Parts: sequence; structure tokens; C-alpha cells
Amino acid sequence: MELIELHVLQSFPVTCLNRDDVGAPKSAVFGGCQRARVSSQCWKRAIRTLARSYEPGAFAGERTRFVVKALQERFEDRGQSGESARVLARTAADALGKLDDPEKGNVKTLLYFSPMELDAVVDALLALDFSEDLAVVIQPDSDDKKTQKEKEAAQKRLDKLAEKAAKELGGAVKDAADIAIFGRMVADDHSLMKEGAGLFSHALTTHAAANEIDFFSAVDDRNVADRGSGHMGTLEFSSGCYYRYVGLNLDLLKEEGHLAHFSDDEREKVVRAFLKAAVLAAPEARKNSMFGHNPPHYVLGLRRKGQPISLVNAFEAPVRSSNGFLEASEDKLKSHWNHLKETYCLGPDVAGETELPPKKFDAFITDLA
Repeated sequence: MELIELHVLQSFPVTCLNRDDVGAPKSAVFGGCQRARVSSQCWKRAIRTLARSYEPGAFAGERTRFVVKALQERFEDRGQSGESARVLARTAADALGKLDDPEKGNVKTLLYFSPMELDAVVDALLALDFSEDLAVVIQPDSDDKKTQKEKEAAQKRLDKLAEKAAKELGGAVKDAADIAIFGRMVADDHSLMKEGAGLFSHALTTHAAANEIDFFSAVDDRNVADRGSGHMGTLEFSSGCYYRYVGLNLDLLKEEGHLAHFSDDEREKVVRAFLKAAVLAAPEARKNSMFGHNPPHYVLGLRRKGQPISLVNAFEAPVRSSNGFLEASEDKLKSHWNHLKETYCLGPDVAGETELPPKKFDAFITDLA
């Protein structure tokens, strides 16, 4: 397996980057003490969003339940009108993710498709012989049992055609690099699942960290007679130096079903955009009140062969310091990597090793991509 790996140290003071079900910062016990935690899912969304701003044509996937309207617009653009477009859109949506509420235009689970993938499904369905069945389905409702049975039978045949058209989602498109990297899980149809080439850890603080409580109050600007608060409440926050791992399986990225149909230059642009976003992206929770947008203090970048390796055990014994955690965490990370490299004879498999800093950001990305 050919890999690009990022080992990131990043400090966030007074933030709530990722909340649990009661609104508190997520945490975990590691090495016998509580750490602040940010889930991989949270950071993946931040990376995916930022990567799209770098390469919007390649990172165009959308995760949504509301696909009926998008499909209906495509059918209308291709000459279907009114009820015909609505029926075809609902039928196609049901084949993709099981229709939930026809009026709201949503399916039961979140779907992750790119615009070109939806175009392919629409074009594939329009290329099939559906007109007679569609004409039966869109005819006005009737109390006649024979007519109702004919409509139900016609709809079932349309459903079969839509399921056949949905197989076009496996085709090669140029706007789904994010789906190739982040993967796709479809519970109702395993043939649509795609293993992501990206690897992500939960971010953990390198030291013990406890949630703290912020008491806040607000002044009522129009209440001049009462000196009391117009509103008060509490929220939780934490702070700390996080270690996180991001990997990219280049072999999988080049396979059929992923980005085999991309040229070398196109794949390099995708990799560059992903790496830049992986380093710089930060979760946006409470960005207007706590502003947790701090770039990493240190990133160890590796290009190597073999199985993925996390360096989180550098911090299994928590860093203890009265003079900040960044420098001490960096020392432990480097020491642990050198220990693993020597112990497991990893040196020959490392094609490139670079650090940010001392490397400048653009040179760091170039070294890896």
C-alpha cells in the first residue's frame, strides 16, 4: 500500500469544536486520563468543505436526503414536464434511497452523490422504454379497481427500470473525487457503497483535559430600570493540544471505481487539494463566539509503503507541562516516530519525510504530492 500520511499537532484554546448529545465537548479516556476529543466525522466534513473551495469541479459531491427536486429539475431539462418529471424523479429517488415523504421530496437516509452521477442516472432511465408505463401511472386516479391494479403494475415496472438505471452510479465521473476519498455507505444497496481512500483518526489531546463551564449573561438594551440580566446561561468548553492522523491510500485512489479514469495531472490536483484542506481545515462549531481557527503547530508528513501507522501512542503517557504543551508534544511525537522507524525497520519503505515547519506550506505539499 502506497500512503501519504499526516501526523498533526494543533492547539485550540477555549473551544467546543465537536459537541455530544447534551452540547458538551466530546471527550475520551486514553492512557488512564480524560482527554478532549474531536470525532473523525466532524473533521472530515471540514476537510471536504475546504477541499471543494480549492477544486470545486472535482469535489462536487453532496450529502442530502432531498434529492427529488434535484432529479426533477434534471428530467425537466431533458424534456419531461409536469407530472411526468415528478413521477420519474420520485421513482429514481426511491431506487437510490427509498422515498420517505413525496411532498417534502426526501428519502429515508442521507445520500452522497455527485451532480454527474445524478445526471448519469437520469440519462440512463430516459434511455429505457418507460413511456407506456409512465402514461399509465400519471393518468388521473380512479375508483375502478382494474385501473388501480394497472397503475400499480406499471409503477412496479418503472421501479425496475429505475433500479437498473441506478447502476450507472458505478460509472466514471470527474466530479466525485471527494466520494472516492471519503467513501460512501448506502445501507439499502451495498452495490453503491464505496470504500474511501482516506484514513482519519479521532483527534485526542496529547495531555489530560477536562471540560469547563462558561457562565454568561446578556444585557437587555431596552430595560433601563432593571440592572439585572436579560438572559443568562451556561455552556461547556475545553482547550488543548490535539494529535490527529490523516492518511491517503494512493493505491486505492488509482483503482477502478475510484480515480483510475483521472489523468496523472488531475489526480495530483485532487491530492494537493485534499492535503491542503487536511492540514488547514478546522471544525466551525462556535466560530463566532470562540473562534477555533488555529493552524497546526507542527505536521510530520510521510510518503511510504506498508500499512498505516498512527503515532498516538506517543501520548499514551500524557504530556505534563507547566509551560505549554506544543513543544513537549512535538518532541514526544518525533521521538516516538524515530523509535518505531528503528524498531520495525520502516526506513527503507519511507520514500519521503518532510516537516511543517521548517518547510514552508507550499513546499511541504509539493514534497508529498
